[in-house]
Amino acid sequence: MSHSVINIDLSKLNDVESLKQTVVLLLNQLEVFHKEIVELKKENQQLKDEINRLKGEQGKPDILPKTKPSTDISSHKYIKGQKKWQKQPKKEIIKVDNEVYCPIDKDALPSDIRFKGYDTVISQDIIFKRNTTKYIVETWYSPRENKTYRSSIPNEYTGYFGNNLKAFCMVMHYAMDITRSKLKSFLNSMSIEISDGSLHNILTHNSQQWINERNDILKAGLNGLYYQSDSTGARVNGQNYYTHVFVSEFFATFITQPGKSRLDLLYAIQGQPKEGLMLQYNQTAVDFLSHYKISEKDQQCIQQLFLKNNKLLQKQFGLIIEEQMPQLLKKKQTYKWVIESLAFGYFFEQPHITIPGILVSDDAKEYSLLAKSHMLCWIHDARYYNKLMPICQNHINELEIFKKKYWGFYKLLKEYQSNPNEKLKEIIANKFDGIFSPTYCYFDLNKQIKRTLANKTKLLTVLDFPFIPLHNNASELAARKQVRKRDICLHTMTELGTKLQDAFLSIIQTSFLLGVDTYQYILDRINNCSPFYLPDLVIEQINKKRR
Repeated sequence: MSHSVINIDLSKLNDVESLKQTVVLLLNQLEVFHKEIVELKKENQQLKDEINRLKGEQGKPDILPKTKPSTDISSHKYIKGQKKWQKQPKKEIIKVDNEVYCPIDKDALPSDIRFKGYDTVISQDIIFKRNTTKYIVETWYSPRENKTYRSSIPNEYTGYFGNNLKAFCMVMHYAMDITRSKLKSFLNSMSIEISDGSLHNILTHNSQQWINERNDILKAGLNGLYYQSDSTGARVNGQNYYTHVFVSEFFATFITQPGKSRLDLLYAIQGQPKEGLMLQYNQTAVDFLSHYKISEKDQQCIQQLFLKNNKLLQKQFGLIIEEQMPQLLKKKQTYKWVIESLAFGYFFEQPHITIPGILVSDDAKEYSLLAKSHMLCWIHDARYYNKLMPICQNHINELEIFKKKYWGFYKLLKEYQSNPNEKLKEIIANKFDGIFSPTYCYFDLNKQIKRTLANKTKLLTVLDFPFIPLHNNASELAARKQVRKRDICLHTMTELGTKLQDAFLSIIQTSFLLGVDTYQYILDRINNCSPFYLPDLVIEQINKKRR
């Protein structure tokens, strides 16, 4: 119980103001008690269920209520109004492959007819059938030369399985989320004889080519004006991993790592170099060491380690530290900060990839320091307020009043994006402090307002860069692709399988964003006749945007 509530002295409640303050304390304490009771009831039921299971019985069944409980914490209703649906015309956007002229029998028409033009009728269909070709190869033998002669096979022969079939399998498995066993069953049903091993070989053929393309897409995408990032859970051979997503309006890349720390992100954003993370001692590293408040003594020792070579692989550095500075290994958090500082030292100086200019993400700690500017997602910030579930009517009213102000301010930011100007920028900057002022009687609301105030600079990054989005919805939507994969396949089994899944997710999602026919692109890449390279197309679109 709050110390202030315990010390309430009724004899001092002689005026309206002191009585009001007391009621405010009691109402907030009621909110605290309510939340504790709800949590304790939930925990109590879990314990009862566990006791029943230990007795060989069953726990409480999970029966859904007749009406959906009001636990929706999304902000959709505040951002987008209800729009009346209207059917859109499609004839103009449909690509036509064949045209059939349909004449009319004029002899069956009256004599006074007049030509009024043409009408069009569209029929969309697909040609999908097995196409197995048997090549009859002439074979001749010369006894005198003891040599066999065979006629040449036509150039269209690409092996026991044709390239069209290979591209189809890749698209079905990686893009349409069809499992390998289901895909094999489908092909067998069409009288295509293929073994599980052959299908596996098709899906993993030229694997390094696809993985390299994923890395090239990431490098190309980081040249853009901004990028968004998010992560979601993944499973690799039964172990918990995380898939990191990097996206913008022109590209999307997926990289699965064992963890979601800042070091994992640095490794991912550099395309998972085979040799591991590179560490470098330079002024940037020194600045980060100071930022993490590493002691002068430790900094001097680290500087001595890099006298011969200012670049070391993380594994090499670990061996040197183990031999020469074992006391640093005992300070786990300090050692982690040292590695991060040196990794940043290399990351911000290396010439291989463009350093991200602006990162848009949620307020997870691992995303800080990864870009020159960091924009926080307003939708994620709003979720903290949507999660508040007060029971006191006064608190409910205050929360609703604040939400109206919050989304009014959000609309003002949208107006600024469409027409940025210095006058409106100044109005928004001044209005922020007025709206996010923790002066409400609802203490939990004040707590969240203080958190928003602490993130003011990052939330208002859009004032300096009006072209960036106010949210990271694009990365969250992309992350759902990995979640869908996890729901269907549960997990990947090998490192190669994981990298291939990431590579094709990246290629497929980038193709979708750029309006590229995924099947045709993969087929052209298999045939080595693609008219363009996806990363080059990303760069082209980014340059157009800059102009």
